[in-house]
Amino acid sequence: ISFTTNDADENPFSFRITGAVAATGSLDPTFGAGGIVITNIGLSDARGRSVAVQPDGKILVAGFTQVGTSYSFALVRYHADGALDASFGTDGKVITGSSSQSGRSMALQPDGKIVVAGYGSNGSNDDFVLVRYNPDGSLDTSFGVGGTVATAIGAANDWAFSVAIQSDGKIVVGGESHNGANEDFALVRYDADGSLDASFGTGGKVTTAVGSSSDRGRSVALQSDGKILLGGFSSNGANDDFTLVRYNADG
Repeated sequence: ISFTTNDADENPFSFRITGAVAATGSLDPTFGAGGIVITNIGLSDARGRSVAVQPDGKILVAGFTQVGTSYSFALVRYHADGALDASFGTDGKVITGSSSQSGRSMALQPDGKIVVAGYGSNGSNDDFVLVRYNPDGSLDTSFGVGGTVATAIGAANDWAFSVAIQSDGKIVVGGESHNGANEDFALVRYDADGSLDASFGTGGKVTTAVGSSSDRGRSVALQSDGKILLGGFSSNGANDDFTLVRYNADG
């Protein structure tokens, strides 16, 4: 901004304010290297699937990384400028589990604990897997068995893709379950300690067949009245359509 005055009672002067104004959508040069951070976690593939920002501005990314011939949950925390947070896990990184476990979604509790949901092999097929971490990245051993909960819904593959935490501390996980012929929407609710919430659905579990073919749940959201939304897609026999199911608070 600049202007000049030539008022008769004052000497001519100019006033100028300059600054670099970033174009909308441009990379933030104060973050990482030119707005980009790349983090090597294991010796092979590492894939981020979910991101969350803590109240203190630190950034968490959850996903999975290859360890040997299988995959494990992976969690990384960064400072607000994109630098790894050395106070978290080992140099900012945490790797959890084995047996081809894949982290897919993350939610933050008000007490700073971190919940990551996904799925992992039980030796013959996949089950829902839920892991809870303390704020420093260590496993929360008060949750499930050593910080981990695995839940079989059906007799075949069960895959969790989304997690949300209710205001009462209960944890809702959404995804899909194979019914022997195709997939159905699947929803599981846990008490705060990782045990199944017996007041929800059947023993804490709900499955919903939308059509006669595959129905795949992908994202869960909580309404203020306690109702639960699970969105995804379903086959109509020829192609896939957006699908949304709403559940009452009891499943």
